[in-house]
Amino acid sequence: MDQVLKLREIEDFFYDTTCKMLDIDLSKKKNQNKVRIAWPSGGAPSWKKDEDIIFIRITPVDDAMAREQNICYDPHKEDKAYARKETGYTRVHKINWTLYGPNSYDNADIIRHLIFDYDYMKEFKKKNLFLVTDVPMPVRLPEYYNGQWWERTDFSATFNEAVIRENKVPYIQSASVEIKYNK
Repeated sequence: MDQVLKLREIEDFFYDTTCKMLDIDLSKKKNQNKVRIAWPSGGAPSWKKDEDIIFIRITPVDDAMAREQNICYDPHKEDKAYARKETGYTRVHKINWTLYGPNSYDNADIIRHLIFDYDYMKEFKKKNLFLVTDVPMPVRLPEYYNGQWWERTDFSATFNEAVIRENKVPYIQSASVEIKYNK
C-alpha cells in the first residue's frame, strides 16, 4: 500500500494545524475565512484592514534529498510469480504562510514557535512529515494596496515527507538461450 499524501491532504492538514496553533475556533461563523488555502480567485483582498487573515500555500522544493530513491524487492506472499517492489523517497514541501492584519507578525511568531513543539512534532510524524529545523524568522512586509498600507508578514518552513510506493513486478520464470556459430 502506498504511503504518500495528496496535495489536498497536506493543505488540509496545515490548515487545521494553523487554526489549532492560533486558537481559531472554526465553529464560529466569524472565523470561517480566517485561514485560507492559496489566494482568493478574485485576486484583490476581500477582508478589512484590521482583520487577521492567513493564506497557506504548499510549494514543492527541488532538493537533492528528493532525488534519491531506495528500491527494495521482496517475494510476494500470495503470488510466487511476482515480487513486491517498494520504492522509498523523500518529497520536500515548503509551507508558506502569508499573514495579514494587525497581529500578523505576532501570529507568524507563534506558528514558528509551535512547529518545534513536541506535540506538534508528533502530529507531523503521524503524517510522515518531518520539519527541516533551519526555520527562518518571519519577515514583516507591509503592503501598499488601494492607497493604504496593510500589515503583512511572510513566513515559511520546509518539511520532508517520507514516501513509499509499492507495486508488483514479475519474476523471470525462464529464459531461452540460443547459440549461433560463425555469425
